[in-house]
Amino acid sequence: MRAPAHSHVMTEPGSTLPHRPASSGALARLRWLVPLAFLAVTGWLLWHEIGTQFDLPEIQRTLLDVPTAPALGIALLALFAVAFTGLVDGLIGHWLGLGLAWRDYLRLSFVANALANTLNLSGAMGAGIRLMGLTSHKVHLPRAAALIGMQALSLPLGLSLLVVLTLMTHSLPLTASTTERTIAYLVLAAAALYLPLYFVLTTQRKLMRWLPHDLGLPPLRLKIELVAVSLLDWILAAAVLWACFYISGAHVKPGLLLGAFAGASVLGLVSQVPGGLGVFDGLILIALKDAGYDPPVIVSGLMLFRLAYYLLPLLAGLYLGSEMFTQNSQALARLRLRLSGHPLFGLLGLPAVLLADLGTRLVAILTFLAGALLLASAATPSVIEHVNVVRQHLPILFVESASWFSILTGVLLLGLARGIDGRLRVAYRLTMWLLLISAGLAVTKGLHFGEALFLIAVALLLRTRKRVFMRRAMTLGAMTQAGWYAGLAVCVLVFFAVGAAQVLGDDSFDLFYFGFGEHTSRIGRGLVAATFGLVVYFIWQFFAVRRPELSLPNRGDLEQARAIYRAHGGGEFAHLTFMRDKHLFWAADHRAVVAYGSVRNRLVALGSPCGPESLIDQAILEFRRHADTQDRVPIFYEVLEPDLSHFHDAGFDLFKLGELAIVKLDEFSLAGKRWEDLRQAVNRSVKERLTFEMIAPPHDSTLIAEVREVSDAWLADKGSVEKGFSLGRFDGDYLDWSALALVRRAGCLIAFANFVPGYGPNGTASVDLMRHVSDAPRSTMDFLFAKVMLWAQAQGYPQFSLGMAPLSRVGDNPYARINERLASLAFRYGNNLYNYQGVRRYKDKFKPEWIGSYLAYPRGAWVPGLLIDIAALVAGGYGRFLFKR
Repeated sequence: MRAPAHSHVMTEPGSTLPHRPASSGALARLRWLVPLAFLAVTGWLLWHEIGTQFDLPEIQRTLLDVPTAPALGIALLALFAVAFTGLVDGLIGHWLGLGLAWRDYLRLSFVANALANTLNLSGAMGAGIRLMGLTSHKVHLPRAAALIGMQALSLPLGLSLLVVLTLMTHSLPLTASTTERTIAYLVLAAAALYLPLYFVLTTQRKLMRWLPHDLGLPPLRLKIELVAVSLLDWILAAAVLWACFYISGAHVKPGLLLGAFAGASVLGLVSQVPGGLGVFDGLILIALKDAGYDPPVIVSGLMLFRLAYYLLPLLAGLYLGSEMFTQNSQALARLRLRLSGHPLFGLLGLPAVLLADLGTRLVAILTFLAGALLLASAATPSVIEHVNVVRQHLPILFVESASWFSILTGVLLLGLARGIDGRLRVAYRLTMWLLLISAGLAVTKGLHFGEALFLIAVALLLRTRKRVFMRRAMTLGAMTQAGWYAGLAVCVLVFFAVGAAQVLGDDSFDLFYFGFGEHTSRIGRGLVAATFGLVVYFIWQFFAVRRPELSLPNRGDLEQARAIYRAHGGGEFAHLTFMRDKHLFWAADHRAVVAYGSVRNRLVALGSPCGPESLIDQAILEFRRHADTQDRVPIFYEVLEPDLSHFHDAGFDLFKLGELAIVKLDEFSLAGKRWEDLRQAVNRSVKERLTFEMIAPPHDSTLIAEVREVSDAWLADKGSVEKGFSLGRFDGDYLDWSALALVRRAGCLIAFANFVPGYGPNGTASVDLMRHVSDAPRSTMDFLFAKVMLWAQAQGYPQFSLGMAPLSRVGDNPYARINERLASLAFRYGNNLYNYQGVRRYKDKFKPEWIGSYLAYPRGAWVPGLLIDIAALVAGGYGRFLFKR
């Protein structure tokens, strides 16, 4: 039974949507009540007609007796039946002139129908996926919407015709109850009327106004073709159901089955239950039971039908869909932005989320299911016929070893599924071997060919994803890890519970008795295998997924980095590399470098990569891959406006941190009103007996000791501790990389700053560590700034950085992102915590040019969490960040 997408009211692009009526709440409640009512009525009918005739052991035996080769054939038939629906999309697309190849229609339709059959929510699933797929193929939105509308109208045509034929031949099996029979006939009559109404109503332009204006009404030939294809589509679905019944042992007459299928399909669609689950199955069961077929056999056939026609295409559709929609995340983001103003955009939310990165996750889930299947198989006694065949061809050692090792590999696969989800390279290699070995063990232990085929199929799907398994480590402390651990624990505990129940319930149990039919002894030994598997997995995980230790640069590394800075520029933060609290990532064959810190699972680069301009994009991507191989989040902290395009093209989102104050040194002078405050500070220095000097490195120990006294006094006065990463700290080795600016009063040092040279042809000079004693004159730092800027000007530096004003001009318009608008509140009202506005005002008096500074982060990351992590990194770790020590 198919679940076609229902038609939706569409407006022309640019038109306004009608006001939501007051009755919409009642309609929403009705959408819940109708499915519940149908399920309740179907349940009552099942109880009334069948009662307690269900025989669960008989259903189990029937399923176990299903032959593997015919079951595989039915699976292929089901996949073909779902793919066949793509002909409807192709015919409509050809009439609309979309210009797509048939393979594109078939692939997109397969994904949409596979998901809609099972997860359909008022047509939203299939329609949303089609709209996304068509728009990604550059199909104009009105024509994409037209295909969706025509497809939704055309798919039920075949079912309507099928109902007409079965009504004419009186082959619809209906309950003998007068009330239910009357309601069923009314619903079926309405379904039969859909076919003639379709031909009449599609000739009315007013009703088809959602079609593009330059396109006429659908021609008669197209409508006839759609009826024929739709009819074959529904017959194929019925053929899959008939085949499932046949291999289960119920040889249902084709005419009877078509009648029951047509009636149950219509009522299943009307019920609004996704996939008609419960309604369709219950009605089929009642109809065939009344025709004299055994209920356990019918239930087994329906279960096979759900697996073949719903679950298998669903998994295949998720796999293909994830490839289709996530291979270019930037294109997907642009697509969603483009569609945001269209009335159908509301359909896209669920499919977009559902398909995000599901290709790899689906394989991980299948790996987990493979492990669970191995444990379930071990816990279930083998079919006696299989035991007899194994006894004739294999020694007991083979059977016992295969059973024991299949339990061991089952537990390991349950655990390795987390590694597959984390795209761990070593997990991929181990899982591939374990799947193939387990497939062989499945045959050896009891001729479980279906189990072996499933394991091989998972291995083949895993092999197609080989390129994504590039990580060498993964995060172990995330909530995702807890979910996988919970699944592992549940499966193993259930296996232990089943095994313990069988062992305790067998008075003749002997752990060391070996025999072909001795299932209790075998499962007892299997409990040991499961325990051993758990121990092996946790030991492996502890050593295999640990991240490599990050090393700090040595003197040679720093000299090599400085050579790159001098040749190509180092941005605003290159000099902070020499604090040696950051790691160096060498990109583009050591021609570019990224300085970064590490906190939790974040790799935080300070500024943009440094190197030739032509290699910046490559360096960003290589750093991102470096982080991804360790399952870490790559972040670039304080990247400036001129570099933003590099990060946008690499798929990063941006959050404005504040603005950097830059003074053009060729315009700087102490003359004129613009620099009046600085000029007054310099003039007062004579009266206050202040002197200035620049001392080039290397610095002797006497000077460093003198500077340390000022630094310690400043820290004590502020009640502060040394920080790092993006802020300088007092360190003799670090200070020895550049000149020191000193201010003395009557020969006594009262203030200092370490000069930050500008690297490269257009380097920006600055100062980093600025400290003074508590009794220094108020104008001391202005005097120091003025003198340093004049000295830098004399050295030929083109510009001077005064540092950043945090949160300046962040979120100051109503269209800014919500995170930035919240940050603007901190700028306006958070002066008690940090003098945001005071910093801005102080730097403004230098009349600088303000340049935006940004945080570049992967899409989907939670910005407040990133900022907290960076704050902890600057503070020197979470201990110092939280406890100020």
